[in-house]
Amino acid sequence: MPSFRYTVTPEEDFLRADKWIKRKFAEIGYVFLQKLFRLRKIKANGVGIPASARLHAGDILEIFANLAEIIETSPVFEEKKFDYLKSMIIHENKNFLAINKPAGLPVQSGTKVSTCVETFINSYPDVKCHLVHRLDKDTSGVLLIAKNLEFARQLTKLFRENKIEKTYLAVVDGKICESGTIDNFLEKSLKGNEERIGISSSGKRAVTRYGTLKLMGNYTLLELNPLTGRKHQLRVHCAEALGAPILGDRKYNNNLQHKELFLHAHKIFIKDLKIEITAEIPEYFREIISGE
Repeated sequence: MPSFRYTVTPEEDFLRADKWIKRKFAEIGYVFLQKLFRLRKIKANGVGIPASARLHAGDILEIFANLAEIIETSPVFEEKKFDYLKSMIIHENKNFLAINKPAGLPVQSGTKVSTCVETFINSYPDVKCHLVHRLDKDTSGVLLIAKNLEFARQLTKLFRENKIEKTYLAVVDGKICESGTIDNFLEKSLKGNEERIGISSSGKRAVTRYGTLKLMGNYTLLELNPLTGRKHQLRVHCAEALGAPILGDRKYNNNLQHKELFLHAHKIFIKDLKIEITAEIPEYFREIISGE
């Protein structure tokens, strides 16, 4: 049975087979791809084809190989993954590293996710990295990653005991002139097929400190300190408790003017280790704060 089967579209008519496959599977190295063609493991309409073969609309293209294994064992791809991981690292020692995760990059893989933080940390040579906390896909900023299981357990314990202080920056849609603490309960529900988090007395306790850093017309730059770690806590607290949803929040803000989520995990302070790590804000964030 083929591991991949695809019907060539009219837009792809007359493309070379090797160029088409590189478009779909950019991670496959040149040597491995040529080997697949040489062994006739790539077929069109049931017949093995050379790399130079032209595809035609309606052709059934099949690949008889374990693509996941090929991608994972490709030295070229592993090197590229590790290079990208290194470009994100903002702090590292023998026990853990911290990255500045870009907005749009999921932390973990899923049914519709192939490229994520896990993809890159697994490329670290001779080190088994472990995720110890999460950020939403569209949230940027500091993410801690343990480099051994013992320290992963230690960091997890520190998070659970609130011994790691997290500071976020958010630009919200509304004027917030005061500082304070939000202390309520959040619960998950379904709206159609969409999962949402909302304030509910039957939910789990969620506590967030907030303070105004800058007023910008109808927008406000807030500093947020979550004292609990509920899903979507900061997004819901801004939208429902403060009545000022975060810009670019497509789940809790009806204003779709901004495509990026303006929520950034700016600092983490590990009290027991006396280590503070700061992640530089993204360019789009800086532009709106500076008014450029």
